[in-house]
Amino acid sequence: MKNWAMTYTRIVLAILMAMTALAAFIPFDHARGEGTLLKTGNYVYSVSPDGGNSPDLLSTGLMAAAKGVLYDGTAAYAVWMGKAKSPMTVHVVIDLLRDYPLDQLRVVMNSPNKYWGFKDMTVKYRPEAATGYYVATRHIRQGTELNYAVNVAMAGVTARFIVLDITRTQAFQHIPLTEVEITQGSGTPGQNPKPSFTAEQLKAELNKDALLADRYGQWMNDDWPGKITSDAQLRQNYTDEAAALADVAYDPAIYDPYGGIKRIGKYESTGYFRLQQVNGKWWFITPDGYPFLLKGVDAASLWEAGYKTPTQKPDGTPRHIFEQLPDRTLYAPAYTKDENGEYVNFIVSNVMKKYGSDYEAKWGDITRKRLIQWGFNGFSKWTKPKGIAFPYVQVLQDPANLRRILWSYDVFDPQTAPTIESALKAQLQNARTSKWLIGYTYDNEAGWTTDIVKELLMYGADSPAKSAFVDYYASRHGSLDNVNMLLGMNAVSFNALKDTPIAITQVSAADVSGFITLASETYYAMIRDILKRNDPNHLFLGSTIVPTWRTSLDWDRGAMPYVDAFSVDSYTRDGSWMDEYEAFGKPLLNLEHSFGSSDRGLSYISAPTKTTSTVERGAAYRAFAESQARNPLFVGSGWYAYFDQAVTGRVDGESYNIGLVNQQDQPYTDMVSIMKMAHAGLENIHLYGINLAAGTSVAASSTHAATLAPANAVDGDGATRWGSNYTDNEWIYADLGAVKTVNRVYLSWEAAYAKAYKIQVSNDAKTWTDVFATASGDGGIDDISFSAKSARYVRMLGLKRGSAYGYSLWRLEVFAPTSG
Repeated sequence: MKNWAMTYTRIVLAILMAMTALAAFIPFDHARGEGTLLKTGNYVYSVSPDGGNSPDLLSTGLMAAAKGVLYDGTAAYAVWMGKAKSPMTVHVVIDLLRDYPLDQLRVVMNSPNKYWGFKDMTVKYRPEAATGYYVATRHIRQGTELNYAVNVAMAGVTARFIVLDITRTQAFQHIPLTEVEITQGSGTPGQNPKPSFTAEQLKAELNKDALLADRYGQWMNDDWPGKITSDAQLRQNYTDEAAALADVAYDPAIYDPYGGIKRIGKYESTGYFRLQQVNGKWWFITPDGYPFLLKGVDAASLWEAGYKTPTQKPDGTPRHIFEQLPDRTLYAPAYTKDENGEYVNFIVSNVMKKYGSDYEAKWGDITRKRLIQWGFNGFSKWTKPKGIAFPYVQVLQDPANLRRILWSYDVFDPQTAPTIESALKAQLQNARTSKWLIGYTYDNEAGWTTDIVKELLMYGADSPAKSAFVDYYASRHGSLDNVNMLLGMNAVSFNALKDTPIAITQVSAADVSGFITLASETYYAMIRDILKRNDPNHLFLGSTIVPTWRTSLDWDRGAMPYVDAFSVDSYTRDGSWMDEYEAFGKPLLNLEHSFGSSDRGLSYISAPTKTTSTVERGAAYRAFAESQARNPLFVGSGWYAYFDQAVTGRVDGESYNIGLVNQQDQPYTDMVSIMKMAHAGLENIHLYGINLAAGTSVAASSTHAATLAPANAVDGDGATRWGSNYTDNEWIYADLGAVKTVNRVYLSWEAAYAKAYKIQVSNDAKTWTDVFATASGDGGIDDISFSAKSARYVRMLGLKRGSAYGYSLWRLEVFAPTSG
């Protein structure tokens, strides 16, 4: 009776919700192909819709096309309401009863508000005679329109079965499905209607695979410029790139061996990386004593586990999604196995094909040169390549045998410290003399929140954390009588209270907050002591907290006295994640962030970091990197990751466009060229703030060649330059767009430098005021400061050349006064 009443209530609520939602819908557009609209057969849902209209509402069996809401031509709909444990993907399987030539498929998904929608939809089909599916499209939702339609050109393909795989952006998103319009194409349908599949048979269709990846691991269902079609093409890519990168190396006049910036100044050299505040700004200081901002990349190893993809289903049968797997004998290193099955890493097999003998060393040489060329200077998280000398951060993983509390563990357990130290001791002692190691992070994305406290309060006296809470609470509130009164308990002793469940609703927010901070202090003090006992030479960089997930400011606060720098993973658009930490004054690192787009069978990680193209990925990164660098606490970040994930998904299904390069070892050149420009200016932004001349209008007295245009000096690209005619009296100026206060000009000269020149400012580009002059220029970098002036135009006036050529500038940058 109780179950019936709950079901009845659920149906009534769903109907009321549907009526409300329908009132908000705008009728959908019936644009479709020219052929006959098919309204035949049946369909079934993988998960019953728990909202929308009857008869589909709560449907568990076959739904006849003639009766269901998906074919009725109205705004009636089915919906899967989002909640904490909602399946991320729902499926609709359609049986047309016979093969039909198809012209178009149109899926209408109308939403009443922004909390409804979807992330992406894959449309698959199969003719009756086929054993597996073909992919018609993978559509990624674009824009924010509430009334949305996905139009799929089917181009005359024949199909009896159609599957829609619809994925949420996040678990709480509601997925609507209003209408499915299937337009018949030209040609003859199958002979006679075949027996209808049962609901069970249709759901079994979800176990059939669709071909997704070609023999190089590329998405099969699209073409694009540069797509690999042969081993010879891979080898030619290597030949071409090796030639282009042949001379790439750090310039010892600009950088120390670790990537430290010499022009900023030399500080104490300890032989190891350390942190120092210089003029109010935090920096890493390299072993040789030069300032360094970490511009890192994560998961840069060929062997990173997140790059492999399963070759088998959970039941051990093959996944028939690969056109052809790499030969298991020739490319044996690409295959691994564990208790869950077999995996293939297409990156490894492609690198073997591309570089031939000694493939890992050749790939490593190219990778190091790429990173230097693109302005990266370290490995910031997870795995790193073998044999590449580059600064790096080491992630220390927590042992599996700790006493767990939800996603974290009991920091008060007396066995925690010896267990951790035993697991880490050898690793720490082996690394203690490394000059390339910047420091350690311990654990990953696992702070404490109220949920942890709520959980442990229900434990018994055998829980060290529960006992620690009672001791903490007693220290704050005194006598047992007072504690009982506050908690609404009648415990006969504090020991009895430790063995009694406590409702968190009886504990004040201030007490919960204080206990979380105590737990954090206990945790971070313990880890710091373990590190310093076994490796006193390297920094403790925190535990890469996600500021908005599985942590709290109470937990983060407790870390600050014990870490050398505080690290986060923040997949956001700007540096505002640092705001809540500014009061602590600790150096800050963001060791995981990324931007992705949906292309070539891959997807983006999350809505905040979604982009629409490779170029936009680079532009988003540049804005993000510059925003972070402006903060005086910022000391570095890490891009996740070096490679894309597999289009066929890693073991947990992730299939993200996150790489600097794809799984065929091809750089995203449009993106990394923008990253390179961003990296070239980050130290100056950290020192002085935003470059006011970046991307502004520029004028010059002359241009020696079309490729040496004045705009090159302000485009942020350290590989393009302005070059004048070969005469002494030449100039270039930047128009800042409005009158601004300026006090610094940064010049990066090509070999054609000025021996004598002036820096001048003006409000009208006619009357100029000198703010700096020299007759002893020597090229390289000139970082010029002067008394603050109000000006719209800033000019370099060349008076005497330092070479037989003209004047040539890689970069002309202008800055306002800072408070640092």
